[in-house]
Amino acid sequence: MTRLKTAICLGTLLVSATRVLPQTKDLPAEPSPALLKSFEGAVLDEIRFTGLRRISPAAVAAQLASHQGDRFNPARIDKDVRALARLGWFETIQVEATPAAESLPQSPENSKCVTLIFHVSESPFLSKAAYSGSRLLSQKQIEKLLQDKKLTPGLGKPADPAALQRIAFAIRNGLNELGHPEASVRIAREEASNATVTVRFEITDGPLLRVRRVNFDGHPHIPAKVLRAQMHNIASWKRLASWRDKNAYTREAFDEDRRRIVTYYQNHGFPEARVGSALVAQSNERSRHWLPWPHESAQEGLSISIPIEAGPYYRFGSMTLTDALRQITKEQGREPITVLGTDRGDAYSEQEIEKLRRSWTARIRSKNSELDRLPSHSVDVVRTFDPENHTARITFDLSNSPPYRVQRIEFLGLHKFSDRYVRRKILLREGRPIDEHALEVGLLRLARTGYFKPIQKEDIRVQLDETTHTANVSIRLEEIGQQRASLSGGTGQFGSTLGVVYTVFDLLNREELLSAQLDGGPETLQVMLGIAKEGIFGTRASLAFSVFNNMIRPRFASSAQGPFFSSHSEGINIPWTYPLSSADSLSVNYTLSRATTEYPPASISPMSGVTLGEVRSRVSSHSLGVGWSRDERTERIQFANSASGGWLGGGENMVRSSAEYSRIFRDPIFTPHGAWAFRTTFCGAGSYRGDMPFYARLFSGDELVRGLRPGELGPDAVTVTTSASSGLTYSAAPAGANLVTTSSAEYRFPLAGGTEAAGFFDFGSGWLLPHWLGPAKPLLLSATNGVLHASTGIEFRWTVPGVQVPVRTYYALNVLRLNRVIPLSSTSSFAAHNRFSAFGWGLGSLF
Repeated sequence: MTRLKTAICLGTLLVSATRVLPQTKDLPAEPSPALLKSFEGAVLDEIRFTGLRRISPAAVAAQLASHQGDRFNPARIDKDVRALARLGWFETIQVEATPAAESLPQSPENSKCVTLIFHVSESPFLSKAAYSGSRLLSQKQIEKLLQDKKLTPGLGKPADPAALQRIAFAIRNGLNELGHPEASVRIAREEASNATVTVRFEITDGPLLRVRRVNFDGHPHIPAKVLRAQMHNIASWKRLASWRDKNAYTREAFDEDRRRIVTYYQNHGFPEARVGSALVAQSNERSRHWLPWPHESAQEGLSISIPIEAGPYYRFGSMTLTDALRQITKEQGREPITVLGTDRGDAYSEQEIEKLRRSWTARIRSKNSELDRLPSHSVDVVRTFDPENHTARITFDLSNSPPYRVQRIEFLGLHKFSDRYVRRKILLREGRPIDEHALEVGLLRLARTGYFKPIQKEDIRVQLDETTHTANVSIRLEEIGQQRASLSGGTGQFGSTLGVVYTVFDLLNREELLSAQLDGGPETLQVMLGIAKEGIFGTRASLAFSVFNNMIRPRFASSAQGPFFSSHSEGINIPWTYPLSSADSLSVNYTLSRATTEYPPASISPMSGVTLGEVRSRVSSHSLGVGWSRDERTERIQFANSASGGWLGGGENMVRSSAEYSRIFRDPIFTPHGAWAFRTTFCGAGSYRGDMPFYARLFSGDELVRGLRPGELGPDAVTVTTSASSGLTYSAAPAGANLVTTSSAEYRFPLAGGTEAAGFFDFGSGWLLPHWLGPAKPLLLSATNGVLHASTGIEFRWTVPGVQVPVRTYYALNVLRLNRVIPLSSTSSFAAHNRFSAFGWGLGSLF
C-alpha cells in the first residue's frame, strides 16, 4: 500500500510520498494550521517539476487536479500526490510550495501567489523480468499464471514496486495452492547506468506439506462429519483430493470454507455462532504401506485446528407483520397472507428469514413501477432473541429510510471478457435504486451464458453508505474461458443423438459469438455453423446468422422394416431478439431452407400421397416467425408462431404454432430442499395450400412423455409395399402428428455429489387432423389417433463437471398405453403395442 508523509521545512510546505511494502508506518504530523493560514487565499502562479528524465512534464501535469490560476488548496494538492503515487512512475514525490517572485497579471490586487514545485525521482524502466529457483513452476507456467491474473510485467515501463510485489504474491499463492505453504519469493533488482532495471524473482518452493487432518475445537455442537461437508476447498478426506487440489492450505481457501461453516450454523439454529482463524501446525503421521513390502513411513503434513463457539440453540418463536406493511400490501392490490411459511418451533434460519423478506419486498413492489422510479419500499427485519426460552421473535416492518442508490458496480476477475459485455447482462444500473430481484435475474442470465462459473452468494459484496444512502456493489466472477465445448443430444423424435457444441466468444474483438454444432445418431445427422452479436446497432437487441445441414433417415420400431423415407435439408436462419424487460423478450425469425425427401420406389405410401414411380420430392421453404418468451427464476413461458409460403415465396405453405409453460417452486410441505416442477406444451402445424410435407409432421416420443418410442405419441397409418411376387403387403407405420399437447409434473430432491432425483408423471396425446394436411391424406388407423398416453417413474440427473450439462437417465412405467390388435385386411392385422416399462437417457434438462 502507499503511505503519504507530510512535513514542514522553513516556511515551505513539503508533502512526500514513499511506498511501504508490506509493513505500514505511522504518518508524520500534518502541517500546522498557522502555516496553512499563511497560504490562505493564495493563487497558484506556476507548477514546476524537477527530476524528470524520460517522462514529459505535460504527461505528469495531465494527472493533476491543480492548475495554474487556481486557489491554493492543500486537500487538492494531497489528492494530486496520491494520484501521482498510484501511477507507479516515481519512487519519491515531494511538493514544495514557495511564494512567487512575481504575481500573475490576471490575479487580484494584494493577492499572494504561490509556486508549486514537484520534486520527483523517476522509477527506472523495467528492461527484463526473470524467474529462477522453482522446480514446480516453469517459466512458461509462471508467465501463463501472471497473464491470467493480468499481472504480466510491463517491459519498457517504470518498474512499479507495488506491481512487482503483486507479482511475487501471485507466484507464492500459486505454490501455496500446490501444497507448499512455506514458499517464498524474493525480488532482486539490478539497476543499470542507463536508468533501467532488471528484476529477478528468486523463488523457493519449500517442502510439500499437504493437509492431513482437520479438527474442530471449542464447542461446535454439530458433528465433525457435517462440518467437514461444508468445506469445499480444503477437503483432504475426499476422493482424489490431491488431484483436485483439495489438500492444500491457503488463507483464501480457508476464508471461503469458514464463511460456509458460519452460514450453516446460522441456518440451523445457531445465530450467534463464531468461527475463529485456523491454527496451522506441521505434523508427522505414520502410515502403513504394503508395497513393495509391509513397512511404515512418516508423512509430513499440516494439521488444522478450527476453533468454534456455536452459542445457544434458538428456535422460531413467532413471526409477525407490522400494520404499515399490511397497509402497503393492500394498497398494491395484494391479498394479505396470514401464514408466513415457517412453522413455530422450527430451527432458526437466516436463509428462511431472507426468503420471507425478499418475498414481502416483491409483494409491495408496484406492478407498473420502473426500476428507477421513486418512492421505492423495502422491508426490514427485527430479530428479538429470548435467552431464557431460546426462541427468536421475528418482525417484518416497512422501512422508513430512503432507498439506497447504486453508486458503483465493479466486476472483479475479468480477464478475457469486457466490462461492457457483463454490464449488458446485469440489469442493475448505476444511479438507480438497488433492486435485489434485478441483480438476481441479471446474474442468472450471466450464468446461463456458460462462460462463467456459478456465482455464489459470497461472490457478491455490497457496501452501504448510511450518510449518502448509496451502495457500492462488487461482483467477483470466475471465467471458464472464451472457448467452450458442451455436450448436446439425447432422445428426440428421430432416435437417440449425441453431439458436441463448440463456441468461441469475441474472436474478432466485436463481442460476437461463433458456434459450431454437430449432432449425430443412427437415424439423424445435424451440422450447424452460426454467428451471433448482442447489442446490435447500439440497441439491446441481438442478431444471429446460422447455416444448417440436416439429414434424417428414421427407422420406427413399430413400423415395417425401413427406412421408408429419408430427408435432407439445408438452409440459413436469421433470428433477431429484443429484450422487452428483465424477463420478457420478443423475437423475429426468418428462415430459408430447401428439403429433399426420397422414398423407396417399391412403396406406395398413402401417408404422403406418393405413388409408384414418384420417389423424390424437393420443397423450398421461406418462413417468417414471431415469438415471445418470459424467463424468470421459477417460471418460463414461451409462444412461437410462424408462416411460410404466400408472399414470402417457396413451395411450402405452412402455419406453425407452439406454446410452453413451466414453473418450479420449493416444497412447502415435505422437505425444504425439495421442489415441485410442472410443464405444459402445445404444438400445432398445418398446410393452408397444397400438401403438408411429411418431414413437417411431429414424431414425438420420450422427450415429451418418457417411456415412449419416437412417433408413438401420434397415430399410425397403413403402408402398402409390393413384394417380389407382385403382391401387396399391408403394414402400419407412425404417421406423425400435427397437433400435440402434453403435461408433466415432477418432484425433485437433491442427492450427494451434485446428483438430483425426480419422481415424474407425464401424459399427453397426439392427433393427425386430415383437413390440415392438404389434398393428399393418409389412411389413418382411427383407433390410434388421439390416444391418451401416460407414464410415471423416476429420473436421475448428474451435471457433468466442467461443461455443466446434466446427464439424465430414467425408468418409466407406461400406465396409459396402446395395446390392441387392429385388422388391416382380410389376411393381415397390426398389433398396436406400447412397452409397459422402459429405460431411457438424455442430455440436457427437459424443463
